Order: sequence, then C-alpha cells, then structure tokens
Amino acid sequence: MGMESAQPPLPLDLERRLRRVALMAALAVIAFLALAVLGDATALRDGLHRLGPGQWLALLGLSLVNYALRFLRWHGYLRALGARVAIGRDLLIYVAGFAFTVTPGKAGEAVRSVYLRASGVAWSPGLAALAVERVLDLTAMVMLAALALRVFADQAWPALLLVAGVAAGLYGVTRPGVASWLVGWLPDRGRWLEGKAGTLRVLDQARLLLAPQRLLGGLGLGVAAWAAEAWGFYLLLGWLGVEAEGLRAIGIYAVSMLAGALSFLPGGLGGAEAAMVALLVAGGAVVGTAVLATAICRVVTLWLAVGLGIGAVLWLGKC
Repeated sequence: MGMESAQPPLPLDLERRLRRVALMAALAVIAFLALAVLGDATALRDGLHRLGPGQWLALLGLSLVNYALRFLRWHGYLRALGARVAIGRDLLIYVAGFAFTVTPGKAGEAVRSVYLRASGVAWSPGLAALAVERVLDLTAMVMLAALALRVFADQAWPALLLVAGVAAGLYGVTRPGVASWLVGWLPDRGRWLEGKAGTLRVLDQARLLLAPQRLLGGLGLGVAAWAAEAWGFYLLLGWLGVEAEGLRAIGIYAVSMLAGALSFLPGGLGGAEAAMVALLVAGGAVVGTAVLATAICRVVTLWLAVGLGIGAVLWLGKC
C-alpha cells in the first residue's frame, strides 16, 4: 500500500485506552438509569414509552449533522493550510478523534495528527486546526447560551469572559513577534530546538485560520453544528413531557456543555450532567424525567461520537 493507506503508528496502549472509554460509557449510562429509577421509576418508564424509532432517529440525525458540519470545517482548515488528504480518509481520521473525546479538555483528539502524519501530512496543520476549533466551539456555545442570558446570566457571563480571555490569548500568541518572544525562552539545544520550530509553525498556521473571513466562516459552522444538537435537546424535552420554550431549552443545553468544558473533566463528565439535571429540575421537571433526559442527551451526543470514533480507529487500523 502507498503512503495514503499506511497504518499509523498508534500508541502502544491504544487498546487499553479504548477499553477504558467503553467502560466509562457503560458506567455512565448505568449510573444515570439507576438514578432515574431511584428518583422516579414511573417517570422513567413513561418517558421511555414516549420515544419511538422516529424520535430516536431524529435525535441521532441531529447529532450527525453536528459532526458533519464540524468535519467540513476541519477539512476546509486542512486544505487552507496546504494539507491534501482524500476526503474519505480525512473523515475517518476526524471521526477517530472522537474516540478520545473523554480526555481532559478533549486533548486526546490530537491523535488526528498521528493519522495525518501517516498520510504524509506534517504535525502542525492538525494541531493548529484543533486549537482553533476548540476556541471557536467554546465561543459558539457561549453564543447559544447568550440566547437565554435573561435566565442564565450568572452562568453565561463568566464563560463569556473566559472565552474572551482564551480568544485574546490565542490571538496574541499567534502574532509573529509575540510568538517568537514566548518561544525564545526555550533552550536552543537538542529536542528543545526542534520543539521551538514546531511550536512556531503551529502558531503561524493558527494565525492563518484566524483571518477574518475564515474565522467568521468557522464560527458560523460551529454555531450551526451545536445548534443542531441543542435543537435535538429541545425536541427531546417536548417528547418527554417537559415544558420548555425553545430558547430556554437551548440555553440549558449550552450552559450545561459549558459547565462540563469548564470542569476540565474527561468529556465534561459529571459537570455537564449535574448542571443539566439541576437546571431542568429548577425549571419544573421532576427528577426522574430530568435525569432521563440528561442521560438520553449524552448518549445521542457524546457517547454516539465516542462509539463512532472507536469504530473509525478500528477501521483505520486495518488500512
């Protein structure tokens, strides 16, 4: 096989990491269902009866829309940086990163650069695209939360300030003079010298992706992608009998995801779920229904992505 289909040099403990992800998924689902049963078994039973195949397909479909839009942004970023990868293989590489979403700050998704390297692409384009994606996704989520500022002002404004700080920091370090000054503190010998050059390349390429037109396009795709999942959450609440207007439901979803991101826990586990249940209960939902809605939401968004990612990793391992 040629370079395009060469098997990437995956970490030796990849299989162990994937088993850990699968175990975390199973434990998370079991824990939520147990809480729902203990809280209100009737609400759990009635809620599950309300969801038929059509509803499940709609929820899964909206999550797939999220992944598709974010992949288009990713693929466009790589092309803008001169990285040419066949779109089918790039899709597998992008989805494979989801297998490591349940890592602190989703840092494990940087494994995409390992696969790109095996396809003849340098490390820096993938790392630059990942860094810019993180900032834009966080910004998009704050924008969605801002739709419900009148309800969640206390939660959204600190997140908005954090995003502004992160964005300002990224903008600053991608300025050539600032980047050179910061990296200049590293030693000029051995691996440090190589690391300095690589860091400058990543920051320089991130600066290209932050050009006004490309920045607005990437942010627009991010808002549309996360709005699709937020709309799915709104539909889910209606099907479970929870009364919530559209903006309020979108706000609950966005604020919960921000809480998970700001917790810096793997995949936001714990933080996002606790915030979502608390906000739903505060809005009048019974505990059992709130827990069920949260569990279903996380299954069709986070854990669907992780499952697809594991499948992509196994597929790429056979190429």
